[in-house]
Amino acid sequence: MYLRVGERTMSKEIDNGIDDDIDTNTDDINISDDKNVSDDNDISDSEKQIFGEESVTETAESEKIFDEEQNSQKEDSDTIFEAADSQLPPDDSAATTVLTGMTDAVGNISGTQESDNAPAETGTRHDTQNQDNKIENKKSGTKKLSALKIFGIVFAIVVVCTYVAVSVWFMFHYNYKTYINGNDYSFFTLDEVDQYIGEYISDYSLTLKLRDDSEYRIDTDDIGLVIRPNITAKKIKNEQNGFLWPYYMCRRKDYELYYTADYDKDKLESLLKKCDFTQEANMEKPVNASVEIKDGKSTIIPETEGNYIDFTKLCCIIDEALNKGDQLVDLDDTDVYEKPEVTADSKEIISEQAKLEKVLSMKITYKIDEISWELTSEDYGDWISDISAEKIEFQKDKVHEYVQNMADRYDTYGVPRNFRTHDGRIVTLDNTWYGWLIDVDSEAEELYSVLEAGESVERVPIFDCYAAVYRDGGDDIGDTYIECDFGQQHIYVYVNGEQVMDSDCVTGSLADSGKYRTPGGVYTILYTKTPAVLIGDDYETPVKYWMPFIGELGIGFHDATWRSAFGGDIYKTGGSHGCVNLPLSAAEQLFNIAYEGMPVVCYY
Repeated sequence: MYLRVGERTMSKEIDNGIDDDIDTNTDDINISDDKNVSDDNDISDSEKQIFGEESVTETAESEKIFDEEQNSQKEDSDTIFEAADSQLPPDDSAATTVLTGMTDAVGNISGTQESDNAPAETGTRHDTQNQDNKIENKKSGTKKLSALKIFGIVFAIVVVCTYVAVSVWFMFHYNYKTYINGNDYSFFTLDEVDQYIGEYISDYSLTLKLRDDSEYRIDTDDIGLVIRPNITAKKIKNEQNGFLWPYYMCRRKDYELYYTADYDKDKLESLLKKCDFTQEANMEKPVNASVEIKDGKSTIIPETEGNYIDFTKLCCIIDEALNKGDQLVDLDDTDVYEKPEVTADSKEIISEQAKLEKVLSMKITYKIDEISWELTSEDYGDWISDISAEKIEFQKDKVHEYVQNMADRYDTYGVPRNFRTHDGRIVTLDNTWYGWLIDVDSEAEELYSVLEAGESVERVPIFDCYAAVYRDGGDDIGDTYIECDFGQQHIYVYVNGEQVMDSDCVTGSLADSGKYRTPGGVYTILYTKTPAVLIGDDYETPVKYWMPFIGELGIGFHDATWRSAFGGDIYKTGGSHGCVNLPLSAAEQLFNIAYEGMPVVCYY
């Protein structure tokens, strides 16, 4: 506010003007206060509704502080002007002076007041603007919050409506993962399932699949069959709650649909008895698995299933299938066929094979002097008769047969043979009491025991007669022997292929039709003795050296000191009683060489 100081006559006007201004300002302030109060009440009510009690209280307190500052300034101005009026002097000059001082004071006060009020007013406006911004921000947030609430409500309504709609749909459809007899009927309607059941009953027939993959069909008219289901589509649906469809989304629900079958059992049995596959002539009994030996190795022979049908079981299986409503029965998947008691994978068979393999690994090595051979599972495998017992049993007749064959092959006793003489001639020796002779019965018994023991062994057969050697090609005389050339009346002695002595001799007499003729052949020294007495029908002669080689006839080598000559043709008319007579010195030399079993080869 600006005041101009003039003459005294103006003081009253100035005074009245100031009063008017102050009154006017006061009225303005009062009007403003009323308005602010009204606005405060209005704002408070709306804010209380929108933003709540706390936000409105903060705004009202800020406006109240602003009004108190305005009223304080007005009171200061009134006080100054009242003081000026009371102290104004009566004369003009004094009034002018006082008025001039008051004007200056008012100017100072006004300037000071304006300067004091300017920052306060600016701060108050700034605070008010901040409050307005807060109110606008809260209004904006409230609008967003309201929009989210509305969206949530709408979304919830949509979800609920959708759930209800789906639930109503599931009241007329099967829930997810609904299985009937193992078949998936998810989302099927009741009519669809009822139609399926009806068509199934009307078109029903039972097919039997046989072991040979052939099929036999039984129709409802064949046995007077009437089928009734145990459950309906509606009954199944009634067990489900359409409003719980989310629960069924993760849980499988199985239902068993079976049928009650009424039929004429006599007709069924009569029908089956006429079938080819139930005829005794067309059926084969099963055969148990077994362990057999082929080519010396154990082999498991698998069981044979056959196709023999148990008629009683067949009727029961068909009855069960009819009541279940099955349309196909694979008889091979049932127990209608008689089964073998022992199968290839049974412990019994596996144990037998293991036991047999151990026995079949056995080898019996036979040896006769320089030759040998093996008896293996390829030979004795077929002799095994029982492998289930504690000890594997062999067929004794087979064992005996093998030993007999062995004797036939390796025996040389009594067998004609060719012999190369000292002068290179080949002579055939027919009459031989020499060679290898196997005791078949004794060896068969011993071999049977060896086989039962199941252990590999080396053995020499049991012989009745032995020879000096046994070589490939049948040579059993060897390189050490006594050669008697009766035609030349001379003997030759060989040791390891070398001739070590020879001597003239006198053999059995050829007189009297050869009654005492020394027989040719191959023999062995039976024993040696010194001295000895030779006893015959009409003689008893002592000798110093005695070496018999034909025991049954009492024929052997010995010294004949009563003879003065040996060799030549003496034997034809003056020969011995069959022995080979030698000079004493030759007999002694031979006695020192000969041994039991030494071969003696005699020929003419």
